[in-house]
Amino acid sequence: MSARWFPVPADYREKGLAADLQAGLILGILLIPQAMAYGMLAGVAPVYGLYAALVPALAYALLASTPHVNVGPTALASLLCLNSLTGLAEPGTATYLAYAVVLGALTGVLQLAGGLLRLGVVVSLLSRPVLSGFVSAAAVLITVSQVRVLLGFSVPPAAYFHEELLGIFQGFPDLHWPTALLGLGGLAFLFAAKKWLPSRFPDTLVLIALTTLLLATVGQDWGIATVGEIPAALPPLVVPAVDWAVARQLLPAALVLALISFIETVSIGEAFSARHNYYRVRPNRELLALGLSKVAGGFFQAVPSSASFSRSAVVEDAGGRGPLSNLVAVALLLLTLLFFTPAFYHLPVTVLAAIIVFSVRNLFDVAEMRRLWRLAPKEFLTLLTTFLFTLFAGLLYGIAGGVVLSLYFVFARAARPHLAELGRVPGTNAFRNRNRFAAAEIDPAILIVRFDAELYFGNAEYFRDKLRDLADQRGAGLRAVVLDGHAIHDIDSSGLHALNQFMDDLRQRNVELYLCGMIGPVRDMLFKSGLMASLGANHNFLSIQDALNFIASSEADRGWDLPAVQHD
Repeated sequence: MSARWFPVPADYREKGLAADLQAGLILGILLIPQAMAYGMLAGVAPVYGLYAALVPALAYALLASTPHVNVGPTALASLLCLNSLTGLAEPGTATYLAYAVVLGALTGVLQLAGGLLRLGVVVSLLSRPVLSGFVSAAAVLITVSQVRVLLGFSVPPAAYFHEELLGIFQGFPDLHWPTALLGLGGLAFLFAAKKWLPSRFPDTLVLIALTTLLLATVGQDWGIATVGEIPAALPPLVVPAVDWAVARQLLPAALVLALISFIETVSIGEAFSARHNYYRVRPNRELLALGLSKVAGGFFQAVPSSASFSRSAVVEDAGGRGPLSNLVAVALLLLTLLFFTPAFYHLPVTVLAAIIVFSVRNLFDVAEMRRLWRLAPKEFLTLLTTFLFTLFAGLLYGIAGGVVLSLYFVFARAARPHLAELGRVPGTNAFRNRNRFAAAEIDPAILIVRFDAELYFGNAEYFRDKLRDLADQRGAGLRAVVLDGHAIHDIDSSGLHALNQFMDDLRQRNVELYLCGMIGPVRDMLFKSGLMASLGANHNFLSIQDALNFIASSEADRGWDLPAVQHD
């Protein structure tokens, strides 16, 4: 690959290499415990979380257009995996692992196909309120799912939020106090370190080292569950065993995971690219990079992966400037798998649960909820619907419900666009919405209207009926209607039909229709349809004031060669 393939700044050789080495070491220190924790969250042994952080991260770093983004196991991807496979296989079994690997690879195939078909525009399918509601609900689900691990309950995981809460309530009599004290103490330590210690302090690594040492020396008889033996080897090369019947069942989950992980990746990349001027996010290339990383990971027993908000922020905050930072983290992970896995034998599982709960705390977006409640109630309703659907109906239905509601509001807005009756601002030739400008001057005999959207089948009937209602309000004294078309950027056959109907209705009332400000493409359609000829050259003007001047002076008919009406 040429050097231009990798997104790096112009001064990278002088200043970027050392920064990437530092960022990569910090990323690797954070990645190892997180990967094990998210592997556990996905329902597999922690080592498979490490596998998911290895090959996918390597492939993505070599192919992506975003140097700051780190790909690997994440809380959301792991929760989607667990939620999708619940009922198909028992977590922790070989069958469950095989299904999890197939789900990750199937997600990659879908993303790879999307990249080849250049479907990067699907990033617009999920609005910000939908994504915020979904991620906030996922944070709640993740936190609740870890309570039983954090406190040492023996209840099995549940598929739905209310079932999980019921299981926690029923499991309280079985609470294991040593596990609960260690887990809650570890969580308190992480929050305290976040508040009182420097931002680059390796709090997660310190917590793991201290608690592992504690259980290895004096706590072996406390009955606290530990990670146990992790194979000291690289993941084996294995062709995923595909059960096509199961693959069909997993397809909806793979579609959601493909969409969510793509949007996460693009969102993170765009947030960072806005602060750096040497690269920009290329959605189709990101689809290809994500797809190939997941497909490659499927051959090395990688569970579903995605872009990590927290780890990507660490890379950028630590000064990372190119893909080398991710490659350094991968190298550190390789060394861990080859030589240091015995060090994690006594790592308490409850501490991994504490790390998960701490890591997802910022995903619950209270600030966005408050902002939408104050600024855009309809969008807040979209967020709330997605949030509640995700909690009580499941992750798949949650995202589907949010998308459907978003599309409904889009269509509703398009079908009922803004239409304003205008009046003259006193002492000027400016015309504004009379509902906003109380002092606007109105001529009872002339109705001036502005339509702020394309005129097409979705809103043509609304356009016609709204104009008729305004004309009816003026009554018998109305003698002219001026339609300001500056904002009508397109018109189709249904729009032409509605305009014709309104023009015929006005003629029956002996009222004239005048058009002004119609842009070239719209004039083309008016001319081809014959409506321009039917209306007459002296009924088409450049501005509202020109139309009013003509109405006031009753000038003779103008020829088609005048600039205001010529068809160019």
